[in-house]
Amino acid sequence: MLKTLSFIADKLSDHNITWGVGGSLLLSFYKIIDKPNDIDILVDEANATRLNEIISSIGRTKEVIRTNPFRTTYFSKYSINEIDIDIMGGFAIHHNEGVYKLSLQQESIVDYEKINGLDIPLCSLEDWYILYWLIPNKQEKAILIEKYLRTNGVKYPRLLEEAMKQSLPLEVKKRVEKLLR
Repeated sequence: MLKTLSFIADKLSDHNITWGVGGSLLLSFYKIIDKPNDIDILVDEANATRLNEIISSIGRTKEVIRTNPFRTTYFSKYSINEIDIDIMGGFAIHHNEGVYKLSLQQESIVDYEKINGLDIPLCSLEDWYILYWLIPNKQEKAILIEKYLRTNGVKYPRLLEEAMKQSLPLEVKKRVEKLLR
């Protein structure tokens, strides 16, 4: 999987595209989980079309089935070296209180993982903490991130503060408030 990720990073390196790794692979970089499922890439909406053009030239396009509660603006799936790749620009999810949207920006990239000599941009655990509370059947990953953040500290509180400005379920807001104390 890391070889495929570095292959993708190499193809994107000269294109000035804001992107970052999220999902289970992000959690594996922080040793929160052992076995990532696939490669989730968040991309700045302004760069989504260009990134998809590049990925479609190196990977096999897979069918996308849009389902509730997701409202993501740009969502595509690929397979490269038998690894599933999900690309999301304008990640948005509907919940009981409204729609939460994570618009990836350069400030959302908080760290880099060096793989095969290439810097792989990483999304924040704080952003994925919120997303995992909202994605159906992913709350166990939110709890794992919460434990990590309690043990290691919230590194990017401003991202959680920004998330709190959007509509979120009361339970999520309460958990974020506890983390920020």
